[in-house]
Amino acid sequence: MLFNYLTVAFRNLTRNKFSTLVKLFSLSVGMICFAIISLFVYDEMSYDKFHRNPEQVFRVVKDFVNEEGSALPDATTPPALAPALSRELPEVAHATRVFPGWGRKFLLEVGDVRQYEENLMRIDSNFFDVFSFEFVKGSKTTALTSNNFILLTETSAKRYFQNEDPIGEPIRIGEGDAATDYFVTGVIKDVSRNSHFSFDFLTSIRSVGVPTLDSEWNWYNFYTYVRLHPDADAANFNSKLQPLYQMHNPEGTNQFYSQALTDIHLRSNLKWELGANGDYSYVIILITIAVFIMLLASINYINLVTAQSARRAKEVGVRKVSGAGQGLLVGQFLMESIVLTLAATILSISVAEAILPLFSELFNGTLSFLDGQNQVVLYTLLGIGVLTGILAGIYPALYISSFQPAAVLKGLSAKGSGGVFLRKGLVTFQFVISTVLIIGALVISSQIAYIQNKNIGFDKENVLLINNASRLPNRQVLLDEIKKNANVIEAGGANGVLGGQNWTTGISALESETELLLNFLMIDYNFLDAVKISFEEGRNFSPEFISDSTAVILNKTAVRQLNLLGPVIGSRVIAGDRRAENPLYLTVVGVLDDFHFTSFHDQIKPFGFILNESRVSTLFVKIGDQDVSGTIEEIEKVWNATVPDRPFEYSFQDAQIAKLYGAEQKFQKMFSYFTVVAIAIACLGLFGLSVYTAQLRLKEVGIRKVLGASVLSITHLLSIEFLKLVGLAVLISMPLAWYLMSQWLQNFAYRMELSPVQFISAGLAAIIIAIATVSFHCVKAGMSNPVKALKDE
Repeated sequence: MLFNYLTVAFRNLTRNKFSTLVKLFSLSVGMICFAIISLFVYDEMSYDKFHRNPEQVFRVVKDFVNEEGSALPDATTPPALAPALSRELPEVAHATRVFPGWGRKFLLEVGDVRQYEENLMRIDSNFFDVFSFEFVKGSKTTALTSNNFILLTETSAKRYFQNEDPIGEPIRIGEGDAATDYFVTGVIKDVSRNSHFSFDFLTSIRSVGVPTLDSEWNWYNFYTYVRLHPDADAANFNSKLQPLYQMHNPEGTNQFYSQALTDIHLRSNLKWELGANGDYSYVIILITIAVFIMLLASINYINLVTAQSARRAKEVGVRKVSGAGQGLLVGQFLMESIVLTLAATILSISVAEAILPLFSELFNGTLSFLDGQNQVVLYTLLGIGVLTGILAGIYPALYISSFQPAAVLKGLSAKGSGGVFLRKGLVTFQFVISTVLIIGALVISSQIAYIQNKNIGFDKENVLLINNASRLPNRQVLLDEIKKNANVIEAGGANGVLGGQNWTTGISALESETELLLNFLMIDYNFLDAVKISFEEGRNFSPEFISDSTAVILNKTAVRQLNLLGPVIGSRVIAGDRRAENPLYLTVVGVLDDFHFTSFHDQIKPFGFILNESRVSTLFVKIGDQDVSGTIEEIEKVWNATVPDRPFEYSFQDAQIAKLYGAEQKFQKMFSYFTVVAIAIACLGLFGLSVYTAQLRLKEVGIRKVLGASVLSITHLLSIEFLKLVGLAVLISMPLAWYLMSQWLQNFAYRMELSPVQFISAGLAAIIIAIATVSFHCVKAGMSNPVKALKDE
């Protein structure tokens, strides 16, 4: 019986080649998109699951809370926390610390190879008791026993030692007299792309050089991870974190809590995350789009099969007269559906695998269905292909197999009109989804454009960042030489970058005792001129004022939230803990206009600048628009002449700001791509329906032409039904899209206003696309020879 089903299924599919190709192409395009999104979603949800028993691993984090009660979620913790967790909480099997480079460039030297490296982390000796990074050479039991060990990933080992065995070899880290030799004790497999943090080098946390590390509770620059005992209760562990902190910090106001390791990538968006995290809401949106695309493709199948029911009516009648029951007929039609969807699934997986490298930029690397960890997606897609065949084919199978043999053999159901209402509803649904997606793509693109074009409050264009300028003995000489270039407008320095690394400290008003958390950078005299942040009042730091060593320049938000009493300029504030024995007093000498140093998702926060030339680690060089590459070459020559012992490395400030919106830009591209696909699938279904509608009404068209009807009137007659459905879909989609886009825009503290123009444009686009889709065959039917249609009948 199964063989007979397959034989008849292949015979019917090959007999109606155009219909089969339309359905196959529609299903394949839908499944290609579904496959790619499924692989991306699976990859996003698999972060950190490669570790042994990842459900037992948690990260401890905290909210900075000031006396006013405002909280700033932050991923860092003090170094004393991990030892306290191991000692005092029985749920903890291991607690370990991670200390990243915080943007610092480390000069590594092996023989003649000298390079700056940024991805160096310092770790505790029990790091591998919590995490399961795999050793290629060496062992976790012996590799971390000394304080001068260094572990390399496979790629970094090859970069410095080529194919030689690096175990036991020295690597010099640092510059001049401060350089130290570290010895390679292990090589680790390259960090999986599915890890929320990565590294190229690991050294001992003791190399930080702070003897009181295990008892320091006020230095928030470390990351704390724990592995719980298998039988430990995670909720009970979490409830003990705040009392533990309060026991060691009775007057502390910060709030400590834990995060599951596997939740960090998609569900955490704290300050000072170790890497760029994903966004769970974007994953949900993409899953929704994937499901809708599959629905659109399945709807095409249902519509096209029911529209062609007249062609199968006599076949059903003959089979029933010959003794076939409805169950056998349903099985036959379902087999055709499953064969077609399985063929589409296999084709779509092959095509998706071939084009995945084109999406490597969006996916932060090339994914593949053939990777061992992704094969579950491959098998799932095959199962979904069969399920789609059953679900998409069940209604047409039941509908066609229900024809009465006496009626169909007499030709009474020749037009197959029983499914007209369903087809209209499905076409309307398709264009509702398509129009919502068009509106969504327009709104998302407009918000991204709004972000990119809005004045962020400082000059980010053509600002060159020279990143490895920490502790330069001749920094001012270098800057003076750089400024001699005619195309250099200004040059200054800071100990971080805008839109990236900056530091935080508590700050309070002396008179009002209002306290808040201040983001700040330490800068030189020329930094603010280089990035052109405007002053609302007051002045810049100046060598003419010796007292500027204890001065601060604040943005308007900081001034407003501090509730300073009396004139702002000249007011005194306290940096750090005002209860300390010798608190640091700073005098406000300037107030800056607010500027965006974080993404538009967040409100502008308090920011300040403190004068400290010795802490400058990044040079900011503002250059003109003329001959940018030539200017950079000249700056490099000056650098090599002035700082011959350090490689010249640079980036741009606008690229740093662009990183803040990398996730949004990738999401916008993916959303736009899949919107185009969804529209194409909907149009393909409309195209197929217009073909069969024109064929079914061929006799009517012939009679109308004989009676004098024009091509235009016939085209209008055949297309108006579809255009009414599309118009209805547009009306339904607009309020739905308005609600959905309003909700999405709530994620941005600074956002564009929704405009009726976007919705009207999307509606017109949907209607024009529908007209273009159906007009060809409608015009073709209107221009056909009426004699042929009437003669055939």
